[in-house]
Amino acid sequence: MTGSDDGPGDDDYPPGTGPEAPWATDDPAWPVHETAVTWETPFFTAGQDAVERPSGERADYYWLDPADATTIVAVDDGDLLFVEQYRPRHRTTTLELPTGGVDASESPRQAAHRELREETGFSADSLTHLESYIPSGWLRYHRHVFAADGLTPGETELEAGEAIEMVRVPVSDALSRARATDGEVMENALTPILLAQADGYL
Repeated sequence: MTGSDDGPGDDDYPPGTGPEAPWATDDPAWPVHETAVTWETPFFTAGQDAVERPSGERADYYWLDPADATTIVAVDDGDLLFVEQYRPRHRTTTLELPTGGVDASESPRQAAHRELREETGFSADSLTHLESYIPSGWLRYHRHVFAADGLTPGETELEAGEAIEMVRVPVSDALSRARATDGEVMENALTPILLAQADGYL
């Protein structure tokens, strides 16, 4: 790990993420002839690219461009810290890991510290970067996954309108609990859990 917890480091924006995201550079084999932004909101931009395929055909490819996100794998006293929250867009309660967007003034690591504190009340002494990946073929952003060490409890700092409750699950039951939940499991729980297991954090 090369990044520090005081500011951006080499692993705060791993290769292919952040400012160097692949969609920021054209691929000569798939030239983009036109880009149109069709919708802008405070949370994302939507648009389409007119792309020439290697066969010579042209097609429109639609995209959503939100901010990067960060997800935190945090274990306290043998329990993995989940959060349950109501998602109005899905009209259901979901089981997730602490997660949130990366603000323009933050590095992914700084956002992970903030989101962990806001949603669970815990502060971490340090964060280890596990992986950064593109969650969907339609979405132009990266999810940055961190493992938290040295947790100190505190008070949550939920934003207005958030309906979030922390849920403790024994590490040995974390994956099965995520898969067997009565509600909906978000991608930001299953994939980070598997990454953390593969790297020996769970």
